[in-house]
Amino acid sequence: MKQSLIFAFLVLIAFSCDFNDMPEPRDETQKWALAGYQVEVSGDLEYTNIQDSAYVYSLLPDGSFSKKVGEYELKGTYEESFSDGLKRYKFMYTSKNSLLIHSCATSTEDYFINSKGQLTGTWDACEGPKLYFNKQN
Repeated sequence: MKQSLIFAFLVLIAFSCDFNDMPEPRDETQKWALAGYQVEVSGDLEYTNIQDSAYVYSLLPDGSFSKKVGEYELKGTYEESFSDGLKRYKFMYTSKNSLLIHSCATSTEDYFINSKGQLTGTWDACEGPKLYFNKQN
């Protein structure tokens, strides 16, 4: 009887956990390339596809990243989090006030993974384009 109760308790715990809220282990480099952007034109949102983008984020397992835009490169660290059911990334740059930091803040960028699995920027909150990145294999 005691073993049955312990087993039932363990099953209850296992099925009550939401494993989707657990962060993925950082065991490989992730590369995200710009797939497109969205801007507001005369009150309408227009999406533009990008082919062969030279705008790439490389996220390393140690929590560091690089952002390459053509021949220019910025580096920093990143944090992953979950809120409102979304996986979020905060990129923190070692350089300050660079024109390549696309954000409302001066040295950080906030991104999230949208329902299509794209890394999605939040620069549109301060009149910039909304950027979309596809994960590269």
